[in-house]
Amino acid sequence: MTGVIFDLDGTLWNISSICADAWNQAIHLANIQRTPITEDDISRVSGLPFIDCIKNIFPDLVEESIFKISPLIEKCEKKEIRTRGGTLYKGVSEYLDTLSAQFPLFVVSNCEYWYLQAFLSMPLNSSNTSKIFGDIFIDSECFGRTQKPKAENIIAICQRNSLKNAIYIGDTESDRLAAMKAGVDFIHVTYGFGYIESENINSAASFSEVVDMLLNIINLPSVAKESITSKN
Repeated sequence: MTGVIFDLDGTLWNISSICADAWNQAIHLANIQRTPITEDDISRVSGLPFIDCIKNIFPDLVEESIFKISPLIEKCEKKEIRTRGGTLYKGVSEYLDTLSAQFPLFVVSNCEYWYLQAFLSMPLNSSNTSKIFGDIFIDSECFGRTQKPKAENIIAICQRNSLKNAIYIGDTESDRLAAMKAGVDFIHVTYGFGYIESENINSAASFSEVVDMLLNIINLPSVAKESITSKN
């Protein structure tokens, strides 16, 4: 059986605007003078470990100041994310259930542990709040829990779940490199935050295209065809 492992930010959801609001609250509370953090600022560092995000957005802050502001940013992020949730990419809530019936699904992210748990505790969709993403994904791993690079966390997921084959789905070059180092296949989602330097990569412009590529592996009809059939 082939396991399907997803990245989180830029692949399953976009939470940049909410994080930007949280970061601006934090810099106000910390009395840091700088231009407001934008959604683009957050998107630019998406996929990096939390401390590396701070270092990139505040390049002039000394190490001591970075470690002083990080708990404040995290506190504001927790409040905003747990209150407002994130914006799922089109098709994620609709097709993950379909996909989980055919493949074991997993998540590996460079995010903090609480952040991953916030996603997993979200309802799969607004019409069925009894089912959460944690019910869909068999296992998950993140940098915040292990303090290990993404490639090692992908390998850990494969080993823990006895996966002989796996596909990692992500949106950045670092995701591609992590998949390569872990020895798993890769699908690039072009709707996310990043770009891929290699040209010979399987890519999908939407989540439904991701699902179709995966269903094609086991010779099942595409979700696009099913959608057309259901309308006729």
